[in-house]
Amino acid sequence: MKTITIGSFKGGTGKTTLSAILGTTFAVGGVRTRIIELESATKPLARFEVCREFADLDRADVRQMTLSGGTPDIRDWQGNFQRTVEDAEREGFELVIIDTGSVWKPDVIAAHLIADLVITTVTESPIDLYQFMPSDGPNMQAVHPYAELINLVRRNAEKLDRASFEWMLCINRRSHLRTRVGDSVHQKLCRFTRDAGVKLVDGLVDRVCYRNMMESGVTPLDDIAGQPTQKSLLSARTEAQRLAGRISATLDIKRRVLEPA
Repeated sequence: MKTITIGSFKGGTGKTTLSAILGTTFAVGGVRTRIIELESATKPLARFEVCREFADLDRADVRQMTLSGGTPDIRDWQGNFQRTVEDAEREGFELVIIDTGSVWKPDVIAAHLIADLVITTVTESPIDLYQFMPSDGPNMQAVHPYAELINLVRRNAEKLDRASFEWMLCINRRSHLRTRVGDSVHQKLCRFTRDAGVKLVDGLVDRVCYRNMMESGVTPLDDIAGQPTQKSLLSARTEAQRLAGRISATLDIKRRVLEPA
């Protein structure tokens, strides 16, 4: 059993889209996958799963997670996550993906502490850099930089002798075209990940198919009878498979790779 936590301290970086596409990629590849959704208000992943079920498509199993009574702290959430992962393993699941919120809260911290792999989503926007490093302007550093959380997670992993903990910084919602701003952000992220000992990986390009899939349930991984497969969908399928391949190699997950359409 492996656990992946997808996080970011800024909205709009594509965490939920990445959770959906990775969950689908692994499910289609024969890996029994459960997604834990911490967004209890809008429940986008639960609605995505219902769309896929209605269309009779392979899908990950999406579960909501909430704690009631009092004010749950990090330890409460850690215990709940541990029980949830153990339950998933008993039910025959091989992978758990946790989609977190964009705030510094006990559930988000606990989700990072339990992970075998943390994937931090970031876009090519300079604003996203505030999670990791101070800016040149006044008062622009995040109160709780994401790097601080990762250092906490690493110390916890070392304390528990969990040598398997990995961290990837995933550049998501990338532009089709190179831009000066994008190149500048990429260079800074390269320096940050090199110094922090983190893997910098390419995520998802900003494609229309990703925007539509949360409503329709149909992803680039799906071949719909009677509908031609567009070139952009094949490109999206390739990038999703490539990222899943890197994750599989990192966590030693065996999956079936889709043949090109």
